[in-house]
Amino acid sequence: MIFEAMFAYVAVLALGLAAVLAVVYSVAWLWRLVRRGAAALPRGIKSLTIEPSPGSFNDSRDVWPMPKDD
Repeated sequence: MIFEAMFAYVAVLALGLAAVLAVVYSVAWLWRLVRRGAAALPRGIKSLTIEPSPGSFNDSRDVWPMPKDD
């Protein structure tokens, strides 16, 4: 009876330690992933923007003359 209780205690202790190590490892991995993603964020956002070509912009002032003040 005492050996079964000791085995159960050791088994629960080992499983708890494995669970704690898995959580610590997962949090560290996620933290590295977030830091790496945050460092690459400005470059990633800039790659999503589309730069207009220099001669393609044409607003209404270039097409219609501005009214003269009377």
